[in-house]
Amino acid sequence: MKTKIEITIEHENMNLMGLVNQIKGLDKVIVEKLIYAIEDDMVKELCGEEYERTRYQRHDHKKRTLKTSIGALELNLRRVRDKETGDTFSPVAKALKFPEGKRICEDVSLDGIEQIPNLSYRKDVKTVKELSRSGLSKSTLWRRVQDLDISTEPSGNVDVVLVDDTKVHKRGEDGFHFLDLALGYNTEEEEYSLLFAGVNEEWSEIRNEIEKEVDLANAYVVCDSDREINDAFEGAKGIQICHFHAVKYVDYCLWKEDAPKNYRKKMRRILKSRLCTLQNSVKKFWRDEDTERLKNRISWFCEELDRWIERAKGRDFVLAANYIQRVREKLLTFAEAALRGDYVPYTNNKVEREFRENVYRTKRIGGSWSGDGLLNVSLCQLISRLDEGLFREFKEVYIDEAGTLNFSVSLPGG
Repeated sequence: MKTKIEITIEHENMNLMGLVNQIKGLDKVIVEKLIYAIEDDMVKELCGEEYERTRYQRHDHKKRTLKTSIGALELNLRRVRDKETGDTFSPVAKALKFPEGKRICEDVSLDGIEQIPNLSYRKDVKTVKELSRSGLSKSTLWRRVQDLDISTEPSGNVDVVLVDDTKVHKRGEDGFHFLDLALGYNTEEEEYSLLFAGVNEEWSEIRNEIEKEVDLANAYVVCDSDREINDAFEGAKGIQICHFHAVKYVDYCLWKEDAPKNYRKKMRRILKSRLCTLQNSVKKFWRDEDTERLKNRISWFCEELDRWIERAKGRDFVLAANYIQRVREKLLTFAEAALRGDYVPYTNNKVEREFRENVYRTKRIGGSWSGDGLLNVSLCQLISRLDEGLFREFKEVYIDEAGTLNFSVSLPGG
């Protein structure tokens, strides 16, 4: 099907900026004219010339508004009647796959979905309106996000697995969803990948999913002190407790045991100092590979932790003391791994960074989510940040097979 469109532009005292400003709406006019041109050809093909008798008969017109990324298309579509079945329909709407029962087309939703990784929902909607000159409400974008079909493509070429979860308000009820996240890290290529993202999943099941791609017997796991996570990944090559989480949890334990504020600050400072010293020693080791010095530092660190535990027990702060005693070996996994030539991060802050990005979409005051919506909006954010290629593939699938359009512009007589 070939359609020729001639564009005539009249102007008076027009300068460049005036032309640029007024030409913005021309693309919408072109699309409307093109739709009508295609419609005329299709109606003639079905119904023939005026008064020609065929199976199809020209019927009436029906107005249709479609909000697209180039603005709202105001159409008055010709409908035809099938004399055999009695059905009436718009040939061009059927041929061009106009969305049934929708005013807002997928390309507008896609504009919004692309903004999700960068903006809050409110700012997302505002930005899409400004860019596309089409209305898009928060509720519409929210509904479209529920319907997304997006999934991860985990990579098994990782040496370290970083895991954590965070709480997000449920929609329409009290309580929380738990967003679960596992990132893989390839230490040789220094690249992160998305291994798993889910909502309200059991960590034992998450481990089973990860093991389909990753041999955990040859991979270290970095996490916080959550017992369910630690138990689920038992048997991995090693488990490293995040140092920042450990300091925060100790502070919580001392607060829960009514420790004086100054004492809490002192104990937290001592623990943080010892951890920082060990971190710096491992950094030096990677530069000069002085094995004996690092071994001595590990022994010193263990002795310092024992003193810390005795000091806490001496003041009857058993909860904090027992916690450090329980995770003692897992706080220095990264240092012992360095002696074996394996790099392991001492924190899962990369996961926390992704959660902080997620906050803008899911954890604003008053925000609440269904399980599917939370998973989809989180996957949009995570995949766009960690795997741009996969996100491009998703966008291509989302708008379906859009077809191709070749065009050219020529001056009359030339």
